[in-house]
Amino acid sequence: MKKTILIVDDEKELCKILSDSLSQDHYRVFVAFDGKRALQLVKEEKPDLVLLDIKMPRMNGIEALKKIKKMKKEIVVIMLTAHGTLETARKAMKLGAYDYLTKPFDLFNLKSLVKEALATVVKPGRKKK
Repeated sequence: MKKTILIVDDEKELCKILSDSLSQDHYRVFVAFDGKRALQLVKEEKPDLVLLDIKMPRMNGIEALKKIKKMKKEIVVIMLTAHGTLETARKAMKLGAYDYLTKPFDLFNLKSLVKEALATVVKPGRKKK
């Protein structure tokens, strides 16, 4: 079964690039341009992994991360930001983010991180190896 990825970023061009690239790697990909829409898609599509920008309109990524983890704590979340600070990274990791990438990032590195992170996902009824 295909793994599902939700991309949450207000940069539409970046979302298209990531969506196209991850779809080519046989992932089901959904896109949201703000945190509120992301929360709807988490409920509806139950993604395995979320790529989540920190600075967005309507709801920032840290707030969205808190709510996503409250809804389904096993979702793997990788934070993305052009405004990276060590403090924000620490806060995101403390709230349950798997990792943190600063824009601009290398697409190959992102895809490797996604693959690594998805290897940690345990489906209900299956034990982690």
